[in-house]
Amino acid sequence: MKKNIRMLLLVGLLVILATVFTHFDSFLYENPVMKVQEVEVLHKSTSTDQYKNSDTQVTQRVSGILLNRKHEKVTFRNTYYKSQLIDTKYTKGQQVILTKSGKNYTPQNIKRDTSIVFTVGLVVFLLFYMKFDRKRLFISVLINAVIYYGFIQIIIKTHDSILLPLTVITALLISATALLVILGPSYQALMAYSSTVLSTTVAILLSIFVLGLSNYSGIHLEFTDFELQPYLGVFLSQVIFSVLGVILDETMDISSSLIEMKKEVEDIAESKLFKSGINIGKELIGPLINILLFIVIAEDLNVVLLYLSNGNPVGYTLNMTLSLGITQLLISAIGIVLTVPVTSFIASRIITRKVK
Repeated sequence: MKKNIRMLLLVGLLVILATVFTHFDSFLYENPVMKVQEVEVLHKSTSTDQYKNSDTQVTQRVSGILLNRKHEKVTFRNTYYKSQLIDTKYTKGQQVILTKSGKNYTPQNIKRDTSIVFTVGLVVFLLFYMKFDRKRLFISVLINAVIYYGFIQIIIKTHDSILLPLTVITALLISATALLVILGPSYQALMAYSSTVLSTTVAILLSIFVLGLSNYSGIHLEFTDFELQPYLGVFLSQVIFSVLGVILDETMDISSSLIEMKKEVEDIAESKLFKSGINIGKELIGPLINILLFIVIAEDLNVVLLYLSNGNPVGYTLNMTLSLGITQLLISAIGIVLTVPVTSFIASRIITRKVK
């Protein structure tokens, strides 16, 4: 108990020290880093469009000193809109990374390493506080980060020509790594992995078949973020990663529950385990689908509001903004529902033969 408290205090102290250090680490930056000491508003102007949407443009004079240039005094002008869609409002006390052109300085970005380090440190601190196998979690995240980095590098070199097959391979590797590291080379990992792969594959293939019958009518693949091509490959790659994550969680919940049930009742029949798995899965389907629905709404809310604020009808707005999100939700829902009988069947057969 005392050892855990000491470890928790040590992690907390390290987080505080790392946060304080990054606040004063401007000497590590090659670009000039400025501390804002004074902000003066020079001009404001409000504009309103035909749909009565208004925004205010503000011009600032920002003054401060360079923290890594012998405290040289610097002043620049900054113009931003209160909506801050593509620009930034600067306030007193902020640290700003600048670029220099001749004798003039231009703001590049706000220095955010302090807030990032504190946030990451807080997550690590809470993980230590929760008292579970943190080592395996960190290892799995690290390995999967390396796999994803390799995925990105190959995409860059191949110019997206093998995006979809590479996504499939990456998804298989990431899910296998997470299960093997967290659960170890166990029957539970085998059950979760086989159920995940099978359910995801059937859901994707079935959805492609149904969408193909309608020739993707009403599905605006060209509206993928930043109009990335190939449209269908990019969309399916997004779907694979999103479906895989939620199905992986579902299969682990069902299989682990059935394993515990087998340990409690050693002579339980395979059919009884299967029915129990179905009942457990029924309780998971609703919450998981609702979570995905909330994610879709959250991701596209800004675009929906943009369409509506520019006078577009509700039906047209939803068709243009939510068609891809709803399609992805439906494919995920198919996978979630299929996972219940698939996992229950695989788990019940393996558990009754292998788990004692």
